[in-house]
Amino acid sequence: MTLRLYGYVLTCLRDHNFTGLDLFYRIKDCWKRRDTPNDLLLRPLEQGLSYKIGEWCFACMLDAELPYSSKPKPYYKYLDKEDFLWFLEDVVEAARLSGLFQSEELLNNITRRTTEIDALYDTDEGAYWDQVEGAGRRELAKMFMRLCRNQRIALLQLGNTYAYVISDRILHDRELCHFIAQTVMDIGFDGETVEGMRSQWVERERGPSRIKQILRSRDRGKCASCGIDIVQELREEGHIDHMFALAAGGCNDLVNLQLLCSNCNRKKLDRVETVTSSVPRYVRRPRITPNSPA
Repeated sequence: MTLRLYGYVLTCLRDHNFTGLDLFYRIKDCWKRRDTPNDLLLRPLEQGLSYKIGEWCFACMLDAELPYSSKPKPYYKYLDKEDFLWFLEDVVEAARLSGLFQSEELLNNITRRTTEIDALYDTDEGAYWDQVEGAGRRELAKMFMRLCRNQRIALLQLGNTYAYVISDRILHDRELCHFIAQTVMDIGFDGETVEGMRSQWVERERGPSRIKQILRSRDRGKCASCGIDIVQELREEGHIDHMFALAAGGCNDLVNLQLLCSNCNRKKLDRVETVTSSVPRYVRRPRITPNSPA
């Protein structure tokens, strides 16, 4: 379920309809106090934009009746043939593992029906495809809609759990964070002037020590620009840098922050520089043979 959701998040972030409509108005909903937090993008928050993206995308996947404004139909209706069965199996497994669902009768009914359809593949493949594409799919769709209606609170709680996982995956990838921070500016949150120039629209906020701990962990204690080890250099303080400067329309969210040494921070000023990957190398890491120098 995590992989399915993360894949869907990446698909949504590349969809201009999603970012220009859904993401834009969801952020506005926070500011208008129809959702929380009310200071999204304005302050560096642990449950900031990366968390909310996971929450919103999960809600979109598990909403059988009220699709996003940019989607003409719910997520499950886009799924082809067998993928709908596999999606339901993922949902049921996630629901059971969470322990949040008081009644398992509907979950058991969905499992029973998907198992019956799966079993047909080995005995009567024609009947299997008839069920996958016809009556079986319609019956399972009705069960899924009942699950979404009857277990709405439990699904919201389940979404919160997965939002944390998605937030961790997003924040682990500095290049993806840079892309999201750029997207926020592109969809209109950039303080653009009448001349088309970007200007500062949020005040600088001093983030809590926990935010610096998160960035230090993500960047492994090293400067995101030059790679100097900030943790081991006792004379090096380390600075939280806005990848897109506030003066150039950047925001205070975690996706726009990185760890720099004082020297690189002074040189960077308000410029936008190329962001390097924060994902460790494993396969591409040079191998050390027994005869190679350590």
